[in-house]
Amino acid sequence: MMSSIDEKLDRIEKTLNYVIKKIEELEERLKVLGVNSEEVSIASELTSTLSIPAYLAIESARRICSYFLTTGLDPISKSILKALSLCEKLNVSEITRRVRSFRGKASRRIVREKLRILEEKGYIVNIGDEKRPLYILAKCLSE
Repeated sequence: MMSSIDEKLDRIEKTLNYVIKKIEELEERLKVLGVNSEEVSIASELTSTLSIPAYLAIESARRICSYFLTTGLDPISKSILKALSLCEKLNVSEITRRVRSFRGKASRRIVREKLRILEEKGYIVNIGDEKRPLYILAKCLSE
């Protein structure tokens, strides 16, 4: 009986080693392609949360990754940038819904405050008007 358990554990260990080796190979390939681990984690989150194809998620992650690396943004602001990373024009309610999908909870009031701060920093642009703002990532306008 112990031998069958030992055999199963040995098979599990070999399988885990194989999976770890494959993950390391994938990470190495992504490095060669110029994709860093921050971009990969953001792209993975975008793919799973927003159900978008991986290539779109990687493009979106590249757009916002520089913001994450150069500034000390709070988690809500990062979620807002992720929500806007697909270059869609979104109103406050739509952004709040997406932030909620990333974080689990979000307040429209807080999201509105963070949007003002991000707009002042030049990360996002209001292309609507004062009464009905529509926000888009500033980098999307220059592409």
